Amino acid sequence: MRTDAIYGAPPKVLGQFDFDTSEMMFWLYCPVKLPGHYLSTYPDSLKKFAVLTTEVRRDFIDTYGLQRWSDSYVYLSAKTMFVSPGNPGNRLGWHSDGFLTDDVNYIWADKNPTLFFLSPTGLQFTADHDIALQEMATACCKCFPAIDEEVVTYPEKTLLRLDQTVLHAVNPDVQAGVRTFLKVSISDRPYVLKGNSINHELPDHPRPTEDRQVARNCPRGIAA
Repeated sequence: MRTDAIYGAPPKVLGQFDFDTSEMMFWLYCPVKLPGHYLSTYPDSLKKFAVLTTEVRRDFIDTYGLQRWSDSYVYLSAKTMFVSPGNPGNRLGWHSDGFLTDDVNYIWADKNPTLFFLSPTGLQFTADHDIALQEMATACCKCFPAIDEEVVTYPEKTLLRLDQTVLHAVNPDVQAGVRTFLKVSISDRPYVLKGNSINHELPDHPRPTEDRQVARNCPRGIAA
């Protein structure tokens, strides 16, 4: 069965922002908002990124409505780490965040911008995570690693909104050095993979219980 969604759309550009990125850290899908709440609650070391989630909240409500924001879980990933050509900081490969879901993601990086594959006609894939990843690789790699009219990047420190139709990949042509990558993920279901960060200020969020797989994981977990 093929997906109903058409893939290869560009991300939404929301402007450029600066953050304090002086501290090394690795936070992965840390919950900062639960359904029924409007504002976010952060661990102390993530409070400096409140301006990011505030901008995300404004855009999300303008686009999808206040009720959906209220009903959603919100997660913040923050990675400030040394990257190199052998370790670009994120998993390699073309993919779609939130594949087969209505999840929305916002990303920001101060170095080595993400690659995006733009299809002028649109693409469809098999409605299976593993098979679709192979199809995405075939469709997007025909011109990779050349940067041309189909594979594009956006300036450093640009906040971008992605839904499941946006195909992208970490750039393997990495300039070695310290890089910060931020991601805000918004979902109607909790993310529960083992290894996800825990926000002890939000004890009501379900604890991570789902095992990670060898293949790229859906952050909701296989039981979601």
